[in-house]
Amino acid sequence: MFDTLNTIASFLIALGVLVFVHELGHFLVAKWSGIKVERFSLGYPPKMIGFTYGETEYCLSWVPFGGYVKVAGMADVGNEDATGEPWEFPSKSVAIRMAVIAAGPIMNFLFAFVALIFLFNSYGVDTFDSTRVTPMENSLASQTGLVRGDRVLSVGDQSVTNAHELIGALDEVADQGSSLVIERDNTTLTLNLPAAGEDGYGLLLMRPTTVGQVVPDMPADSLGLQDGDIILAVGGTTVVSWAEMSTEIRRYPGETVPLVWERDGQRMEHQVTPATHAEGDTALGRIGISPHTSRHTVDLGRAVVLGALGVYNSSWMILEFLGELLQGDRSTDELGGPLRIAQLAGQTAEQGLYSFISFLAMLSVNLAIINLLPIPVLDGGHLTFLTLEAIMRRPLSPRQREVFQQIGLAIMLCIMVLVMFNDLNQMVFHHITKLFE
Repeated sequence: MFDTLNTIASFLIALGVLVFVHELGHFLVAKWSGIKVERFSLGYPPKMIGFTYGETEYCLSWVPFGGYVKVAGMADVGNEDATGEPWEFPSKSVAIRMAVIAAGPIMNFLFAFVALIFLFNSYGVDTFDSTRVTPMENSLASQTGLVRGDRVLSVGDQSVTNAHELIGALDEVADQGSSLVIERDNTTLTLNLPAAGEDGYGLLLMRPTTVGQVVPDMPADSLGLQDGDIILAVGGTTVVSWAEMSTEIRRYPGETVPLVWERDGQRMEHQVTPATHAEGDTALGRIGISPHTSRHTVDLGRAVVLGALGVYNSSWMILEFLGELLQGDRSTDELGGPLRIAQLAGQTAEQGLYSFISFLAMLSVNLAIINLLPIPVLDGGHLTFLTLEAIMRRPLSPRQREVFQQIGLAIMLCIMVLVMFNDLNQMVFHHITKLFE
């Protein structure tokens, strides 16, 4: 009962915050542009409570899955309600109207950026306490003399004890180069590290095989793996990095293989059968573990850089997924809807404020990018209409807009049905099926 209430409350908080931020962007730019805003609503009608301040009604509505800003003169589907007044939306230039529309997604990007800066500066960065590296083939790092398994002790005059410190130190010397002190086979060596070229150093960090979280009801959980266990071998193959371990596990979907690990200095071994996970047409094995991490605080300047990188990497990951989805390289089964979002909101809230705010930042980037897709009824669709208006030097006719809006609405309804089916299939039907196995 508590888990359900926590999930619902966390979902409503997440949705409320992100919708408020998004609509606030539209609201502020409309106000600054001299456009009359008639209503600012969290949720969709019917209205629950509200009040009027100045020319705007602020309200909280009963349907929580969204929100809206009602701007004077902005047409609904097939309904032109503009009268030509200077404070109406259509009376403004295309550039101003595009700014009003784009402000929502931009605010979501900004929210994610600020949230990540706050997390990194106040709570720290999740990293791992290892500086072992492996150079990529024919890379600058390999030409420098680095070999797989080298442990970096310092870059220039800066000692490094974890992956985050190593990355930061390499970034600082990338333009001019520096010395590199490493440990190899219990021997300390000093290498000359030149300035990084356009392709960078080509250096991969070797994350240890130390287990962090164990996913409930997955093979690792059934096996009894715990936080702090160190995986030594999978299927008879010795592994020394998380990447190697993951590669081996992925090779055995549905096959029973030996797994060797160490706990408190004691060597343990048992048979494990990785669960089968489909990625496109490929079946891959998973046992349900995530790597162990440690948290290290950073100064504000570094937090700003990491916040920007976090938003960029999240955006690129989402766009890459959408591209692979369109090409057929990823399955639509991987799409999640409101039930999945609610589940993640509840899980991250249980893990603490750091995890929940991280989830909000990632979800905010998702919301921004989805809204920028050129689908009518979304912000991206409106931006497409305005771009066409700028090119043709005239707006689309009401009939044309209505047709495109109906097409966009149909597309969104199909997507909603698909993601809801995926949610139900993964969260309900899957568990029902397991009862009869």
